[in-house]
Amino acid sequence: MPAKLKSRKFWMAVVSAALIIANEGLGMDIPKDTVLAFAAVVIGYIFGESYVDAHRKNDAEI
Repeated sequence: MPAKLKSRKFWMAVVSAALIIANEGLGMDIPKDTVLAFAAVVIGYIFGESYVDAHRKNDAEI
């Protein structure tokens, strides 16, 4: 199985995109502020994990 399919960052992005699409396309009527807050948390998580992963690779190379 490709590594990207096992990635928590990838699945968080997929779930976030699905929420936005479902809210806009299917009319779930979730307030936009709530969707934006959720997206901000997901973006923060993805950036934070990317930072940790980058430093973990650098530490392993040393």
